[in-house]
Amino acid sequence: MTRVTVVVLSWNGADLLPRCLDAALAQQVDGGAEVWVVDNGSTDRTVELVRSRYPAVRLVQTGANLGFAGGNNVALRLIDTDFVALLNNDAVPEPGWLAALVTVADTHPEVAAVTGKVLLDGPAGSAGVVNSAGGWVDALGHGRDRGFRQPDDGRWDAPAEVFYAPATACLYRTAAVHRVGLLDDDFFLYYEDVDLSWRLRLAGWAVRYTPDAVVRHAHSATAVSGSPLHIRCDARNRLLTVVKCAPIKTAVHASLRLPVTAAGFAVRGEPARAARVLQGWLSFLRLLPRALAARRRIGRSAVVSRAALDRVRVSLGEK
Repeated sequence: MTRVTVVVLSWNGADLLPRCLDAALAQQVDGGAEVWVVDNGSTDRTVELVRSRYPAVRLVQTGANLGFAGGNNVALRLIDTDFVALLNNDAVPEPGWLAALVTVADTHPEVAAVTGKVLLDGPAGSAGVVNSAGGWVDALGHGRDRGFRQPDDGRWDAPAEVFYAPATACLYRTAAVHRVGLLDDDFFLYYEDVDLSWRLRLAGWAVRYTPDAVVRHAHSATAVSGSPLHIRCDARNRLLTVVKCAPIKTAVHASLRLPVTAAGFAVRGEPARAARVLQGWLSFLRLLPRALAARRRIGRSAVVSRAALDRVRVSLGEK
């Protein structure tokens, strides 16, 4: 049986797909790998492109834009390979990327998620700049990229345990993901990776970073950082994540602080941003009952306490 399925989610990304798919199809891994494209209701040439130029790629059509979480979940519910790798359509893996991720997972059976070195995709020959070298989470539940916008100068060349695996380009142990409940469909976009890694950790799994798995990423090519959608979903989903996964004190503090943050933006002359943050908070309140029900389910099956994992989160801070 094929060992790995690489899933590339795309929404109106026909211009981005060729570089991504060419590099994904060139990956070599023991046991073999297959590549899937999940088309999230695109209205451009995505479907035609995949069918005509990439017959070896399995095309899965959702029929609507289900967001990052919902679109990837369509594939995750179908996949039965040992591992699944999620790869952004604006990311281009270098040779050996997939094999390096699988090697870590094979070497560390306690690991459910592996991430590599993601570099910002710049002009040919430009010095490397880090997008992420794994992720950490601060005291209010903000997901942070290790090394973000820092030079790739050797500081990120050591394998390490990290708190979460950014889903730009990462590998999951399929059985573990199914056991904890896939990505959260309610998130639509942003923080799905933080939430999933946190749940995997509560279930007793580990998350690792390897510098040997390198990807170049056109940051914000598909989802624009700072857009109204980004601000709303980022605010809402961070709170949903901490309510589900963090100690109750952290969840309450973060939830009550967000409207204060919105007020601060208004006072500083950023009323549009304040409105988007407040919209995210109101959306969070609408989803709060479901998040609390999920918190109870996660707590019943957890093998690591939220308090103990919070100490791990602190120990795996920015470093």
